[in-house]
Parts: sequence; structure tokens; C-alpha cells
Amino acid sequence: MKKFEKYFMDNYIIFCVYALIGWIYEVSWYLIVKHTFVNRGVLFGPFLPIYGFGILILLFFLKKFMKQKHTLSNPLWSTLSISTIVSFIFITIIEYSTPKIYRVDVFFQNYGLYLILVNIISLLIFHLIMKKNSKLKNIDSTIILIFLLIWIITTLIEYIAHYFIDVYSHKLLWDYTYDFLNINKRVNWDASRNFAIGGTLLLYTIQPLLNKFLDKTKWNKKLIMVLILGIPMLIDFLCNVVLK
Repeated sequence: MKKFEKYFMDNYIIFCVYALIGWIYEVSWYLIVKHTFVNRGVLFGPFLPIYGFGILILLFFLKKFMKQKHTLSNPLWSTLSISTIVSFIFITIIEYSTPKIYRVDVFFQNYGLYLILVNIISLLIFHLIMKKNSKLKNIDSTIILIFLLIWIITTLIEYIAHYFIDVYSHKLLWDYTYDFLNINKRVNWDASRNFAIGGTLLLYTIQPLLNKFLDKTKWNKKLIMVLILGIPMLIDFLCNVVLK
């Protein structure tokens, strides 16, 4: 039982830490860009649960993957790595060099063929270079693959979260209608890119420190932390979501 309790408490603390980081990130964005304070989310307190759940999902799917070494010698990993870098650069250039293209389908109608050609040419050049320099095969591309997987997972999380909030609470917490490369106004290029960059940084910097802290913290202290964080959040959730 203690093992389950430790697992639950560790994950709940991780959830709260990143829910707070998410709230700080979004509130700071509004302060910097729009010069106004907006208490983001559906809770009164400084927590955005979607970020907490998001990190737990990422850790569940990516924890073992991060511990492995994925080199460019593997054709699949090298293709995914090169395509991720090339596509990121190509789309960023389009974003800042042409009038805004709001919808993903319109972007692919105009630039989809060019994106495919650029990827094919880049992969051919890479494989030609790798034949002449075998040391490239030993390059660890794990962080690039983690970046790509975080991009995909967080985009799906944001889309699903937006859908359910929109349908069940009738609140439009965010609207990407006029943002570059959006899908049904629920997700867009800039937000997904920021989540991928931020998620990668958090998993490689904050999470190792948090793991060390949790490993050193005794069971009874974790229980106190869970109660201090959990009771106010539960009351907040009941008052602002369930009973509202």
C-alpha cells in the first residue's frame, strides 16, 4: 500500500508544480503582451490543471524513451529527426515571410508540395554526408524525438481539452481563429511550438530536480504537502466547476 501511496503523492505533487508553472506562464504572457492581469483557467487559485495533467501524460509515455539512446544510425530515428528540424525551419520561414495563413488545410494546399520536396532533398543530402562521415551515425537524436513527441501529444491534449470545455462548460477560454496554422480554432502553430519547446526544457531541467527532491523527501512530509495543496484545490474545483 505504501508503494501506491508514494506513487500517488509523488505524481500529485508533480501535477501541482506544473499546474502552477502553467498558470505563471499564461498570466505572464498576458502581462507582457497585453499589459493586463488575467486569472487564466476555470479555478480561482493559481493552478491550470491542463498543464499538470499534460506533464503526467508526457512522463507516462516518454519516461522510458528518454532514458534510451536513439542515434542517427537508425533510419527511422534519422528520418524523423531531420524531418522535424527541416519542417520546423521551413514553416517558421513561411510564417514570417508571407501574409498570415490561418488554416492548416490552406497552408498545405499552398506549400505542402514544397514542404515534402524540401524534406526529401534534405534527407538525401544528409544520407550522402553520413556515408562520407560515419561519426554522424553516433549522434544522439533523442532530444529531437522527445521534442517532436511532446509537440504531437500536447497538441492533442490542447485540442481535446478545448473541445470538452467548449461543449460542456460553454466557455471559450482560447480562440485561435486568426492565428497562424490553426485547426478548428482549437490549436495553432505558435502555441504547439511553445508547448514543445517548454515541455522539452521542463523534462530535461525541472523534472530531474523535482525527482531528486521527491526521492529525498520523507513519506510523512509528502503527505502534509499533498493535504496542503489538495484540500484548497478540491474546494476551489467544487466551488468553481462542479457547483457553479
